[in-house]
Amino acid sequence: MRSTAILLPLLAGSALAQLPAPTLVARTAPRAAWTAVTSAGLSTGATTGTPTPNATFRCDNPGAASQTHLYVFGGSLGNNTATTANDLWAFDALAGTFTQLIPDGAVGSPAARGRACIAWNPLSQKVVLFGGDTRGATPTLLNDTWEYDPSTNTWTNLVTANAPSARRWAAMAFDPATGGMVLFGGETAIPPATTPPTPPTYSNETWLLLGGNWQQLTPSTTPPARSLHSMVTRTDAFQDVLLCGGSDNSILNANNVLEQIRFLDVWRWTGTDWSLLSNFDVVSQTGTTFPASSLGNQAVYDPLRSRLVLQGGNGHTIASNQIFLYGSSYGGSPTNYTSEFDSFTNSWTIYASPTTGTTPFNNNDAVIGRISRYFGGFVAATGKVYKACGQDPVRSGSRPTYSVYQYQATAMATATSYGAGCTGSAGPLALTADTLPWTTRTFAATGTGYPANALAFGLVGFAATSLPLNSLSPLGVAGCDLLVSADVSLLLLPTGGSVVQTIGMPSGTAFVGTVLRIQQVGVELNLAAQPTALTSTNALAIAIGAL
Repeated sequence: MRSTAILLPLLAGSALAQLPAPTLVARTAPRAAWTAVTSAGLSTGATTGTPTPNATFRCDNPGAASQTHLYVFGGSLGNNTATTANDLWAFDALAGTFTQLIPDGAVGSPAARGRACIAWNPLSQKVVLFGGDTRGATPTLLNDTWEYDPSTNTWTNLVTANAPSARRWAAMAFDPATGGMVLFGGETAIPPATTPPTPPTYSNETWLLLGGNWQQLTPSTTPPARSLHSMVTRTDAFQDVLLCGGSDNSILNANNVLEQIRFLDVWRWTGTDWSLLSNFDVVSQTGTTFPASSLGNQAVYDPLRSRLVLQGGNGHTIASNQIFLYGSSYGGSPTNYTSEFDSFTNSWTIYASPTTGTTPFNNNDAVIGRISRYFGGFVAATGKVYKACGQDPVRSGSRPTYSVYQYQATAMATATSYGAGCTGSAGPLALTADTLPWTTRTFAATGTGYPANALAFGLVGFAATSLPLNSLSPLGVAGCDLLVSADVSLLLLPTGGSVVQTIGMPSGTAFVGTVLRIQQVGVELNLAAQPTALTSTNALAIAIGAL
């Protein structure tokens, strides 16, 4: 628990520090925008449209996404009620429909709960659940561990002697480095009702579930203790885990009110240690970018755009705070802002609906409302981020209109190979995309198969061709073709048989959807640096997507 006596004198002098006003980007197509999945059905209690089978109105647990489904387990029924469930639902992203897999109260299921850790293990192809609480007038913290197997539609209780202590509002994600599930933090004791209030107790422990057993890890660097944070697996080239957001309200201020810190940091877990990627400290005013909310939501990682997505959630502004003052631009519960963390720049961008003006935390979005505490996930089969259920305080009965909403750019970045590379003196030549051509980013592709003595030309064109190189030059090797119009060419110097070709993508959306074609042509040289052969790779057709 944080030491109040030490921190308060250090922080009191900066009590007027606030977050800068947000720089907003329009959350509209062709950039990623939210749309309702109408086939998934209306939230229970909605009065328009045609209801279809759907998950009942609920919130308070994270979702777990497989290749094709988003799983919704239990949670608090209604608008933050004390009633919890233990039924299991699956949203089939390909079909756009919800199905109840296991009914509420079924024997062999985990006890009803909310505020648990739930995540998908892609190696075992199972949903993993840990902890949470039973809600009710006297909630009980839990520390049991369960796995759900979709192939058998059954839960299994993993009995382990070394489980983390009972806790709620911790977070868990699959760890690519170890092949296990990594867990961090959480609230480990529910404080009694006292005057002045008793501060909560938070954890900064890191645990790993591997082979059905828990083990506590001892990283040399660790994030501050917290609860209500998010953890995601970066399933693309990064192959690691990110932790972001969360809350600490364990500091008792001079008015006997618990201060609430909204963590604006992002941490990276490598399998052995934590490192800080981004932060903004509201007291010292250090840092550059930050999200518009950090709790009351679930972060979801989009590997197609290499961005972490945080939608809605509780705004930062807390009227009773004396030390941690965030400013009126970040109020609301929930906010309408969508915050995205970019993996290449380690920075946040805040998006807002243009229909709600510059204060979307106070306005009801025409499409998504103001949903928080939802079940989220990225479904690879459709390439989209989803949020299911949750609560919307401005809609009838605090119910979202539709059970599911989806989020993705409507102009996607793609890189498609066509044609074939030929064989040079060192073997077959090939060109492979390293990244995708999103606006504002640098597209990169690597050519391989070059001999030690070789130059290369990176070609960029707007049209496809099919010209044998030996029809253009006597040095052309049979079977080697020019596959793009050479509108732009750049000299490249291969090293160790390979060379990277890069193209800076434009900003804005004017060129979104434009298709460029790239290829590499190799020039083999003898010891006298005289050209002896012309070879070529396959080509790539790259379509610029709207980041």
